[in-house]
Amino acid sequence: MFLLTRKNFFIILLFILLAIFYCTLFYHINLTHFDSWDESRHAVSSIEMNINKNWIINTWMNKTDMWNLKPILSFLPTCIIISLFGKSILTVRLFSIVSTILLCSIVCYYTYKKYNIISSILFLSLLFTASLIIKTHGFRSGDADAFYIFCQVMVVIALASKNDTRHIALAAFFSALAFLTKSWHALFMAIPYFIAYGYLFKNKQLSIKSFTFPIIVFFSPILIWLALRYPYDKFDFIKEMYRYDLIARASDRITGHYHSIWYFFNQLVDHFSLITIIFIFALIYSFSFRKWKMFSYDILIILSAILSSFLIFSLAKTRLAHYSYTHIILICIISAILIGRDVNYYTKLLTLLLAIIALIYNMSTLHQFSKNKLPAYYDQLQKNAFPLTSAIFTPHEITQAERLSFMVMGNFNNDTIKQGKPVKNSLAYYRVGAKDNPDVTGCRILTEEKTLNDIRYEDDTVRLYTCQENQ
Repeated sequence: MFLLTRKNFFIILLFILLAIFYCTLFYHINLTHFDSWDESRHAVSSIEMNINKNWIINTWMNKTDMWNLKPILSFLPTCIIISLFGKSILTVRLFSIVSTILLCSIVCYYTYKKYNIISSILFLSLLFTASLIIKTHGFRSGDADAFYIFCQVMVVIALASKNDTRHIALAAFFSALAFLTKSWHALFMAIPYFIAYGYLFKNKQLSIKSFTFPIIVFFSPILIWLALRYPYDKFDFIKEMYRYDLIARASDRITGHYHSIWYFFNQLVDHFSLITIIFIFALIYSFSFRKWKMFSYDILIILSAILSSFLIFSLAKTRLAHYSYTHIILICIISAILIGRDVNYYTKLLTLLLAIIALIYNMSTLHQFSKNKLPAYYDQLQKNAFPLTSAIFTPHEITQAERLSFMVMGNFNNDTIKQGKPVKNSLAYYRVGAKDNPDVTGCRILTEEKTLNDIRYEDDTVRLYTCQENQ
């Protein structure tokens, strides 16, 4: 094919794919309801931190949150965005989208500059097929995972780019940011560091500076955070992080997450089958060209990071789908590099074929996004938002997503989200079957629908009322 011989064609194809991917991140983002658990937990805390004018201590219902034990970067970026642009569905999720754009752009630039345009297109095409990360708890979700993935991938790229003290220190800086985002999750990158230092020793470049400089770069941001936090609760938070987020998650199945040790292997087959097939093909393809020389320093760094992530999270007792996202992205990167390093007519043809498959995958993803529909009560919350309405009265037990919707769509806060009898000019949120619903006698119903109650993992019928008179 004539096009396969023209570099300009592949450059244009890369920019088309990038544009489509970026548009996908924003597509119908304002029509996707809030997810409970991490997205809602992080966003509520960020909003409260803004209201309380305290960007150091993450809170839940105006109390220091000792359940969601994540450090400052899980909340601070969203605090800043909301303070600048206000509360909306988009601003809750904007930092994740920006992190993903940075991740995609830097990896494409890295693979293009160090290898070639084919590697960049292959990476991006494979990323399109990782639709689970795009749709669930990842690139478009208002939690900390997108930025955490970005930091961890930057660690690997920094180490793989060049084996010297400066690049190890750069990797250490991103490891510190990863720790300040998802705490102990960041520590699975130990093996790539061992390999990097092993090569320094082999090349007779090991020095005291090789250790001290990266250590200083890693610990400085963390110590600054601890120093800022210490006046509020001393070391209570970091102790609880260690006890629960590290020891408990590693040794026990917390919060009802019961998955076998084969969970992440099964996930590769069930949700990332094309990526897995291409990865296996890439290993065989590269070995056929280079034999054992295929395992160059950069490849060993990336492979060790994949292996570390896969094994450590498989051995931990708590296993969640998004724990695998980092090594899925790294599998996309290494597959693209292994194939792109040895280009011929057939690899170019494979690249074009994968780009077409990627676009088909993306059409399916966009079709699913197009079916997203906000709960009806979101619209009524906006129309009757505070201060137009003085308060909203709810059952004592509301989901995290419901609390976030009241705060974002209705502009309510902990002082105006109440229980008990509704007052004049207020709203009432009613859950059919709840024993502690507000008294809606004389109130007028605005919406009735079924929504997910993540506390019981089932659909509940909920109603939103407007109460104009004293009850």
